[in-house]
Amino acid sequence: MGEELGFNMTLLDIGGGFPGSEDVKLKFEEITAVINPALDKYFPADSGVQIIAEPGRYYVASAYTLAVNIIAKKVVLKEQSASDDEDDGTNDKTLMYYVNDGVYGSFNCILYDHAHVLPVLHKKPKPDEKFFSCSIWGPTCDGLDRIVELCGMPELQVGDWMLFENMGAYTVAASSTFNGFQKPDIHYVMSRPAWQLMQQIQEQGLIQPVEELCPSTMPICCAWESGIELPSTSCSTRVL
Repeated sequence: MGEELGFNMTLLDIGGGFPGSEDVKLKFEEITAVINPALDKYFPADSGVQIIAEPGRYYVASAYTLAVNIIAKKVVLKEQSASDDEDDGTNDKTLMYYVNDGVYGSFNCILYDHAHVLPVLHKKPKPDEKFFSCSIWGPTCDGLDRIVELCGMPELQVGDWMLFENMGAYTVAASSTFNGFQKPDIHYVMSRPAWQLMQQIQEQGLIQPVEELCPSTMPICCAWESGIELPSTSCSTRVL
């Protein structure tokens, strides 16, 4: 079409938005399985067209885990009615947690990027621990500053921590200090095997072949390496 209009196009930018984590419906491999054959068909190597992409999200999404602290908590008791007589007591109250980051900060991805965030508890709940309906809010006292509308979690206390994984794309970069709340500090963390490998490269300039690395020595994540106990699954969360 471009050639028909007299344009001699030599550059094709296929854009970005490629997922950088595994908790997505459409995997990166599924996307490339469609894109690569199309590029080979319509823009072969001898076409004279240079092809570029913008894989920023793919590289950085999983690089950041956001840790937020509960700074306030509100207990909302539900009104009892005749229909509640057979209630087992698990829904006698709802909990509202206020944390030290919100949609004007790192969670701006909820507003601008349509992100669905899932909290992971820092403290692993006990098997028989009671769960409640909860919502999570930012610190600004703005009604828009809602991070999670509804999720099920055990009762937490002020000072407890929540973790949000895959927070590397379109989060801190677009955050503000609205209402005087500062942007979060960034700490760099590396697992022990990765640190030892970096030291080996620096000292010897050699990299041990990947196939010789024992998988059992490689931690799943830096949180595991540091001794942080995380639940195997996030709490059930729905964000609107």
